[in-house]
Amino acid sequence: MSKSFIIIFGFILKLWPGFILQLFCRVAGVFTILLIKSRREIVFNNFNKAFNNSCHKKLLIFSIKTTQRTIEQGLLALAWPFLKTKLLKLNFQISSKSLDLLRFHSEEKHGVLWLIPHFCHADAISFLPELIGPGHGVHALYRPLKNFALNEHVKNSRERFGIKTIDRKDGGMLKTLKVLKRGNTLAMLFDQNAGGAGTRLEFMGRECSCTTLPDILFDKYKPKVLFVYTRRTGFWKSSFEVEEVGELEAGKLVIEQANCWLEEKLKNDQLLRESWLWLHQRWKPGVGQTKKGRIR
Repeated sequence: MSKSFIIIFGFILKLWPGFILQLFCRVAGVFTILLIKSRREIVFNNFNKAFNNSCHKKLLIFSIKTTQRTIEQGLLALAWPFLKTKLLKLNFQISSKSLDLLRFHSEEKHGVLWLIPHFCHADAISFLPELIGPGHGVHALYRPLKNFALNEHVKNSRERFGIKTIDRKDGGMLKTLKVLKRGNTLAMLFDQNAGGAGTRLEFMGRECSCTTLPDILFDKYKPKVLFVYTRRTGFWKSSFEVEEVGELEAGKLVIEQANCWLEEKLKNDQLLRESWLWLHQRWKPGVGQTKKGRIR
């Protein structure tokens, strides 16, 4: 996929009426689930094991809907550089309570850690510096995409409103430590499969490999930890939500608390459940290290 193609396609998406884009997402969601067996099996397996009382019809409807949300997010990432700031302020809003929380904690001398789940429009969180105002250094850790041109497009999109991105594979660990040492804000997605370097923990009734980075950072600097996420309100529209992480229980990791928080959201909030990234291979048996020896 070339850079020029990505730019042209992103600009065309910006010009298309919303109802056309919604229709495209619906049709693409149906075709993905019905015709691409590998994708269908991932969603079916993930959701059915998390909610084992789902009948086949409900599972099929849910899988199509959550796939539509994933496609919608992908289109937004492509069109993002071409959407005017005025439109983004109308489509992506934040309550005064959540905005006050972000502004208040941005003054923490030990820095702030935003834990972000993979809900629809998660990339729109890069718009928050525009709403928070100047003077708040926000850095975002990201996993680079395999396609170079697409990766550069998404990276530049995320940096449009002042966020500074940190490549996980380019000294990411050291750079994240420096961010918090300076008392700035670090944003990171926490619910991806962390591979062999992660820690095996339970999530939605099954073990999966979870990132250890939030705990490494917390052990080192004790930053204020916030859950920052998007709640979809319409096509390319969301509200930004902010919640404080409570006191950790003895022997409990930050990432364990984050898993419990996300599990509660997925179980009890249908809108968030439908917009989470169920297409991701979150659960891989035996991947990651045991928790033994990591308890503080």
